[in-house]
Amino acid sequence: MVNIFIANLDWEITSEDLKATFSAFGPVTYAHVVYEKDTKRSRGFGYVEMEETDHAISAIQALNGMEVNGRMLDVKIASPKGNRPVKKEEVKKEIVKPAFKQTRNLAVPSEFSKPVASSAPGKRPRKRI
Repeated sequence: MVNIFIANLDWEITSEDLKATFSAFGPVTYAHVVYEKDTKRSRGFGYVEMEETDHAISAIQALNGMEVNGRMLDVKIASPKGNRPVKKEEVKKEIVKPAFKQTRNLAVPSEFSKPVASSAPGKRPRKRI
């Protein structure tokens, strides 16, 4: 058995449509379009399982790149999640930590803690903080 992944499907394509299309190349044991749980709208991809490897390869060669309702299909043999290459978006950027440790009790230079002289005559200077 060969599991085939079909991407870039038109939103109107159903599992029955996939089964009918791939049945032209050989017996199909399973066909499924993936839908969103909340909206029940197609996610634009699906899977087909065919009994014979030769039939699956001929279907992939014939349908990959074919335009259906203005969208070019991407048809290939499905691979388990563990065997897929890592996408660029999934590569996490390393967080660079500062070389020093900040503390809450920072020393204040003495020039900032001196009382400020009043510019107006007769006023008291401000208190130290």
